[in-house]
Amino acid sequence: MNRSVGKTLALLATIMASLWASVAVAELSATVDRREIAMGETLRLTLLGDAGEQPAEIDLSPLSRDWEILSRSSATNARYINGQNQVTRSLEMELAPLREGTLSIPSLSHSGRSTTPVAIRVNPEPIVAPGDALVLFEASVDEASVYVQAETILTVTLQQAINLDGGEISVFDIPGATVEDLERRSFQRRVGNRTWLVTELRYAVYPQKSGTLTIPAIGFTAREVQPGRSLLGARLGRRLRMASSPIELQVKSVPDDFPGEVWLPARELNLTEKWSLDPESLEVGDSTTRTLTLIAKGLQGSQLPPLSSIQGTMNIPELRFYPDQESIEQSELADGLQGQRIQSEALVARSGGNWTLPEIRIPWWNTETDTLQFAVLPARSVSVNALSIPGTEAPTVVTDSAPSSTAVLPVWIWILSGSGWLIALALAVLLWTRHRAGHTGPSNSVPSGPAAADLRQALVAVRRNLETGDVAALRRAVLDWASLHHDRHFGSLSALARVSSDELARQLQSLDRSLYGVDEAAGSYQGLIETLRNEPSLRTSDSGSSTLALYPT
Repeated sequence: MNRSVGKTLALLATIMASLWASVAVAELSATVDRREIAMGETLRLTLLGDAGEQPAEIDLSPLSRDWEILSRSSATNARYINGQNQVTRSLEMELAPLREGTLSIPSLSHSGRSTTPVAIRVNPEPIVAPGDALVLFEASVDEASVYVQAETILTVTLQQAINLDGGEISVFDIPGATVEDLERRSFQRRVGNRTWLVTELRYAVYPQKSGTLTIPAIGFTAREVQPGRSLLGARLGRRLRMASSPIELQVKSVPDDFPGEVWLPARELNLTEKWSLDPESLEVGDSTTRTLTLIAKGLQGSQLPPLSSIQGTMNIPELRFYPDQESIEQSELADGLQGQRIQSEALVARSGGNWTLPEIRIPWWNTETDTLQFAVLPARSVSVNALSIPGTEAPTVVTDSAPSSTAVLPVWIWILSGSGWLIALALAVLLWTRHRAGHTGPSNSVPSGPAAADLRQALVAVRRNLETGDVAALRRAVLDWASLHHDRHFGSLSALARVSSDELARQLQSLDRSLYGVDEAAGSYQGLIETLRNEPSLRTSDSGSSTLALYPT
């Protein structure tokens, strides 16, 4: 392919990739801070837009059917990531429900993109404790009984119908449990003729042993803010001291019939895989990376076990595996934490063949259904095509028992065929004569200037790596030489071998076998320099001209 045409195609590919990336980034999403509220309470709806989306311009009229918009605010966030400036815009709204039941945050659209509808459960108006109390403070858990190492959510709730100053919650510790802070929630609650400000402090609690787990009393102190102002600012009234009641949580032990080595109590668990190259269409020397992702709702990232390495589960001499660094993360969802473990492993094919990688089966306990379940990846086939050497295939012999039909062809067909050959020969002579007239001397068949210098440097690199014995660097140097020599990119030695002479193809096979650990001595390809020096390029092969030696001995 002409170099300028290649550059043009590369530029077009880059432009198309950029356009596709901009389309992929363009998103419009809607999230809420709570999925279940009561009449008189409020929730926070956040619209987030990327790639030029303007959430503030979205038509919000579909919300008026079930919701009242109490307030709204917009923000813009700019980040510089991987050399690109990414801008996100958000619109936050405080909504109050207009009726009880299951209401919907409807799909909201802008510029051809729409958000996903969100269902919200609205319960009847809550009953506040009797009396004239203006501040309420309590703690609760979402489950009275949980499995060991399973997640339960501790919620500390402060409800105030008056203004408070300097509110503080005492530091608490839960012996025998791991505690993770979650995002704080704040909303308003209307009860009768009084508006309450509700603040929820949430914690993910993971009991570490079975039995009874006691969550101690949690204290709260604050000062009441009285109406009016003094010369020193707000007028502070009485000091409030409150405490929640202790909570006892029953922790169940691991079920006797659980078959796994690592106990995984979760609300949901998924195992997925992704390959950089299709493992069923590899060639010798190709490398593909298998990425396994384990995601569990209701577990920390540190609770997820390492996944089995292919090399550890089965020994395949023809395949080599290189584990990559693991990634362990966790994120917060509306109902707790979600753990994630990502594990990658590179597979390098050393010879041709077909193999089957075993299935991966991870047992886990569904805490919502209280049942044993399995996350399964089915067995995977790996197929590697052997390195083919041009000229080694046996010639195909075609036999035909039918009698020859040339004897019965009419004479006029022979005359027409001969005339065509004469015309073709005349055209070839004419084109050859014009070609000789437009070019002087043999200099057009020998690269000069930067091209010849680059080829010499490429061959010097090959010679240097031959002397040092660095087989991997030698492979890269040969591929660099081939890209310059043939004006074409080669991704592997097997691809180069398919367009090379018989001698060079044998040298490349020897190099490939040395690279992937098959017993080949480095001296078996010491003649590589001379072979590369005499190798014809694809361009000169196509034109029929002879190839001259380009490199000094």
